[in-house]
Amino acid sequence: MKRTPLALAISLCLSPALSHAQALEEVIVTAQKMDETLTSAPVAVSVVSGQEITDFAVFQGDELNKLVTGMEVRYEGDSNAGVGLRGVGTFQTQSAPARVGTYMDDYYMASQAGFALASLFDMSNVQILKGPQGTLYGQPSPTGALILTSRDPDFDGVNGYVQGSYTNPEGYNVQAAVNVPLIDDQLAMRVAVLSDDRESGIENIVRNLDDKRNRDGVRAKLLWQPTDTFTAKLGYTYMETENSDTYRVLETVDFSLPDVNYNLKADDRKAIADAPDEVTSKQDKFGTVKLDWDVADMHVSWFSGMLQSDLNTLGDQDNTDLPISTIKLQTKYGDSISDSAQHEMRVSGSAFDFWDWTVGGYYAKATSQTDVVVAQAIPNQGVFPFSLNIPIDTKTSAIFTHNTITLAENTELTVGVRYNKFEQDAGNIQSGDFWFGSVILPGGEITEPTFIFENAFPCYDGQQAPCVLGSNYSEEEWTGTIKLAHFFSDAFNLYGTLDRGYRPGAPNFDTTGVFTPDLNTYSGEKVNSVEIGAKGDLFEGRARYTAAIFYSVYEDYQAPVNFEAYNTIAGEVEIITNAPFVNVDEAVQQGIEADFKMLLTDNWSVYTGFTYTNVEFTDGALPCTDPGQPPVGPDNRYNTCDADGEKASAQPEWTGVLQSEYTWPGLVGSSDMYVNALWSYRGEVEVPGDTTNRLKSDSFSTLDLYTGLRNDAWSLQLFAKNVLDDDGVFSKRPVGQGYNELTVVSPQTFGVMASYNF
Repeated sequence: MKRTPLALAISLCLSPALSHAQALEEVIVTAQKMDETLTSAPVAVSVVSGQEITDFAVFQGDELNKLVTGMEVRYEGDSNAGVGLRGVGTFQTQSAPARVGTYMDDYYMASQAGFALASLFDMSNVQILKGPQGTLYGQPSPTGALILTSRDPDFDGVNGYVQGSYTNPEGYNVQAAVNVPLIDDQLAMRVAVLSDDRESGIENIVRNLDDKRNRDGVRAKLLWQPTDTFTAKLGYTYMETENSDTYRVLETVDFSLPDVNYNLKADDRKAIADAPDEVTSKQDKFGTVKLDWDVADMHVSWFSGMLQSDLNTLGDQDNTDLPISTIKLQTKYGDSISDSAQHEMRVSGSAFDFWDWTVGGYYAKATSQTDVVVAQAIPNQGVFPFSLNIPIDTKTSAIFTHNTITLAENTELTVGVRYNKFEQDAGNIQSGDFWFGSVILPGGEITEPTFIFENAFPCYDGQQAPCVLGSNYSEEEWTGTIKLAHFFSDAFNLYGTLDRGYRPGAPNFDTTGVFTPDLNTYSGEKVNSVEIGAKGDLFEGRARYTAAIFYSVYEDYQAPVNFEAYNTIAGEVEIITNAPFVNVDEAVQQGIEADFKMLLTDNWSVYTGFTYTNVEFTDGALPCTDPGQPPVGPDNRYNTCDADGEKASAQPEWTGVLQSEYTWPGLVGSSDMYVNALWSYRGEVEVPGDTTNRLKSDSFSTLDLYTGLRNDAWSLQLFAKNVLDDDGVFSKRPVGQGYNELTVVSPQTFGVMASYNF
């Protein structure tokens, strides 16, 4: 086998340690909707297996951050989740698709990514596709895709597992699954269940309550294979959450302000919301159908899916100890099966012994209804319960083709193109009575008013209240990919790719601090990307590496910004904390990533990886808070800053991971003993438009340790996560003038996990 000079040098240095090591287990990926090995697929993809999810005691999506560099999953309660890759992501709720598409069993989650990330149980694997996805997946995305796949039934007899975990901070996670063949080699069923009830380590010192998560779920899947040429898979999942508190950690920015009553730091992990901040109830119903059959020399695949979600939350809008503002929200996603349906058909085949082709079509409809009531206290006057009724109806349709052409024995060319059409009807109805003489009491209760001024909220276009605002969005766009791959040897596969990704814009509130007669719309975001990557197996399969360099140009980059604006209704300067989106002309994303895994011996493995990404604006302006500019007022509602050369993303430039495991076979009877260490690093973060560095976050790292006994039938594990109890901060958002709201890393956590396989 031919080896590169680098591979040969490393081999000579390590050959004594590797002389007795077996080969690494082969990793299969489906990034191009077909089975390929990790090192042969000409795409940047990372894989976390179901076994690794168990080994590292991963219970929800944000814990995957420690295993994959360049990725950031934020799970901030059942109603707020987001994903970022290579320094670019989407971390707040919006009606436009996310930059990183999240898929669960082939269904595009849209705004419901929290359902997929909340609980990872009975998983087959998680695949992370990095870079624009423009051809093969339900929604073209400019930055990547997170593909979660649960385990399918099989015909290998009755089998399954039971697994239970207990952790401190207090909590437990119990899950189990059973696989039952119903008809030999034709029909099988798998049922998995989950009960998850854990605290996060965040304490609300005003209400003397702990932040906690709880959810229960069941998943049932059927596999029917009546012939060798036809397979049907059906899946259904039901998840339920009740009284799940989600309190926000605060830090004090200016203790001298009169409304600031607590001096808080990130490592306190304290919340001070005076009103309940909880998901009172959430129900999710998720179903999928996948059909595959061979017709002549072609393969035909059909997918349909639906998701219905009903969410009710109560919250302290300002997240401080002051009875200023509360929020009540109810969201229904997919009120009927047709309102959340996705369908895809693809036909594939081969021609001329060198051309593998696929053609297909896609259609999705997503309908949601959100009702919001925000109770805002007006000092010494009363309370204004402001109501928003927000219906959103989105339709996406596409046709696509994906082709791989063998140019020579070891050279392949892939060409894919997709035509996309996006349509959205979005708007809202705004209304509100003014409750004169009322006050908001600690705990969120509103006292009886002296008098009610009906329809007190003003309309700005001559309407009589309630005010009806609306916006229709329709756009068509081409996306696609061109990939060239050459396989020099098992040790060195080289690929280059040109990708075009896209996500549409959406209606948006004005960023001036006033309510306008209609919604604004920010434009769709386009990205053109080039990537060169190398992959290979070394030391006769005992080691594996992947590496890539990438450069992407975003047009009409959609940036959420926090800034000071003058509100002409309240007559005062306020910090815009909902971070409205604005288009900035251009941003550039560039970087390098690599990882390496090897078996030093049969009993000792090591894995390491890093990602460096720089994301900067290269043209345009954005709203900002700039003390050096004229004061904000009625004639100068907000300041703007030249964006050229400024940071364009609130994610770190550097991330890294180092993991190693050592096993003592048969140390206790027939059971192996093992120790496992996982170190992860996250660099500092700067926030677009933050000229004062108020929202800047420092770098941090975490160390997790695992040890236990295991064999084919059972396992017992002790683990300690964030052993050094680092108080790392993922993100900061302003809360008025005195506080910042933080997303923090989980605290030091100890746990025990036991499982039995049958």
